[in-house]
Amino acid sequence: MSSIAILLPTRNRPELLKRFWKSIVDTADDASSVFMYLYIDDDDTVSVSAAEDLMSESDNVFYFVGPRIVHSDMSNVLFRETQGEDIIFLGGDDLIMKTQGWDTIVKSKFDEVDDKIALVYGKDGGESQHPVEFATHPIIHRKWGEILGYVNPPYFSCDYADTWSNDLADAVGRKYMLPIFHEHMHFTMGKAPFDSTYQESRFRFQQDNVPNLYRTLESKRQEDIQKLKEYIEGYEKK
Repeated sequence: MSSIAILLPTRNRPELLKRFWKSIVDTADDASSVFMYLYIDDDDTVSVSAAEDLMSESDNVFYFVGPRIVHSDMSNVLFRETQGEDIIFLGGDDLIMKTQGWDTIVKSKFDEVDDKIALVYGKDGGESQHPVEFATHPIIHRKWGEILGYVNPPYFSCDYADTWSNDLADAVGRKYMLPIFHEHMHFTMGKAPFDSTYQESRFRFQQDNVPNLYRTLESKRQEDIQKLKEYIEGYEKK
């Protein structure tokens, strides 16, 4: 039976974290097969407290406390902490899952892909700000991470990790939108206050010139695209 690991960096949002997990459990057909792994910065005591609360209620929640590393690499740290779950959901603490049976929908799609190289996603309610074809919170298979050596490109302090994964999936023709709605309660859509976590994110975006960094890594993206293509081609020849 397939299982799902939600990898979730979180910071100073204890109530949002609890809201997200509740929405995941309440809407899953088989909540026992869904696990959440949290990366918490070592100065974030409120998130540790929230994680402890969730763990007291569920055996499927785990957390890792570490230094404030590059944001997009936190999911890779968590991936190494997983317990062999098949499917990897790159989540966010400002999401609310709205679709009943979302887990069955995701698992069924991966069952259709023999080599498991696919990026699936649902709508997030922000399609007025980004194309509907853009996956803001990718869901991939463990095999994707094994081939590339990461589940999230480990370079970005803010944003652009999802752009990277979209580019790879588009290049190999393996991106699929599913009938799932996980609402992104983002400040840019007027659904949340501009809290300290958003503020820090915007600051890092400017300080690190993330769009320029993305451009400089084009050759690395091409290398990773080639890895996926070679795996797909090799699988088809078996």
